Amino acid sequence: MSHARGAPDILLVSNGFGEAAIAQYIARAIAAGASAARVGHLPLVSASEAETWPPLVGPRRTMPSGGLVANWNWRQLARDLLAGLGPLTVAQVTYLRSQTHRDVIIAVGDIYCLALSLFARRPTFFVATAKSELVAPHSRVEVSIARRAAAAFARDAPTADALSRAGVRAHYAGNVMMDGLLRTDADLMLDEAALKIGVLPGSRTDAAANAGEMAKRIRALAEMLASSGRRVQAFVSLASSVRAEDIRQSVEAAGFALPPLRKDAATSGIIARNTAENLSIALVRGAFADIIHGSDIVFGQAGTANEQAAGLGRPVLAAAEAGERPERMRWYRMRQKRLLGDALLVLPSSLREFAAGAMRVVEDPALMRHMAETGRSRMGQPGGAAAVAAAVLSEVSQRT
Repeated sequence: MSHARGAPDILLVSNGFGEAAIAQYIARAIAAGASAARVGHLPLVSASEAETWPPLVGPRRTMPSGGLVANWNWRQLARDLLAGLGPLTVAQVTYLRSQTHRDVIIAVGDIYCLALSLFARRPTFFVATAKSELVAPHSRVEVSIARRAAAAFARDAPTADALSRAGVRAHYAGNVMMDGLLRTDADLMLDEAALKIGVLPGSRTDAAANAGEMAKRIRALAEMLASSGRRVQAFVSLASSVRAEDIRQSVEAAGFALPPLRKDAATSGIIARNTAENLSIALVRGAFADIIHGSDIVFGQAGTANEQAAGLGRPVLAAAEAGERPERMRWYRMRQKRLLGDALLVLPSSLREFAAGAMRVVEDPALMRHMAETGRSRMGQPGGAAAVAAAVLSEVSQRT
């Protein structure tokens, strides 16, 4: 018997901050195809109560890892378990078991996200954002779980081909990460003559510390460029999951006096700014796409945001962790480096070494172009969200 009753009833499940944003891209595509659709969103690793659409549902709690428990990362897993991951998972499974009234479930993230979503015992679509054949193949266990999905949408063609050969109903129809990157027309007061740097501190608990360290690296680079008379403009993108005041305090502790945050700020735009002779740094809320489109280069410690920036053709520079050499980077940045190839350059964390590495990039137009072209090629074209929405709505109509 069909569970469809009038308007489609769809639940999105995500397990990461970047994945939550991708779930919103898919939700908007569903609404464009079926304006009356009822859509809910269960973020497995975030407790955000922000006013968003689709509405948040089910048991939620922010985990220290932000969802980074894959690839046998036992340290992250241990931190999450101490923070209550076990009881939270039980509560989420119980909630998903109660969702038998949904027409379709859409799992956005990794195999763990899909595995939990299958507890709803409804047709489940898998948007596989976490793994790429360019980095590492899916294991036999992962493939066996993925075979249970009504359809899987891979982030690139090689991954879709590999999953299809393994018996998964896999497709590649564009990279969902590249959907929804729409400008808000925020006034960033761009200086065309300046080197413009997009700063992506990430969306997890280390975002404030990352912002402070990157502010120091930007100042070191600006000092190197001062002799040539070139100005630097930096724009720090604030993810919705981080407290703006924490970012402000961290950047201020790095030596940049910032005014109190604008309480009357619009939903997108500059909320605090420091301007010096050849360097300005601004904190920007709700204008990620504007920042990337307006930047020449990106300093990023993020996950999904780094990859989106590369996909938009911006060279991305990341710092290795303190005391860690780029050639021995830890698993997460290593995975991202394998995924993005030459679009991402991982530099030592020390101020002088990082700034010197950045200087070599910005003074080499051919290298900048190569990094940009590589990023666009590795990340692919948008269109995935519309393809997922079409497949989901087709499934619902067939069951009505």
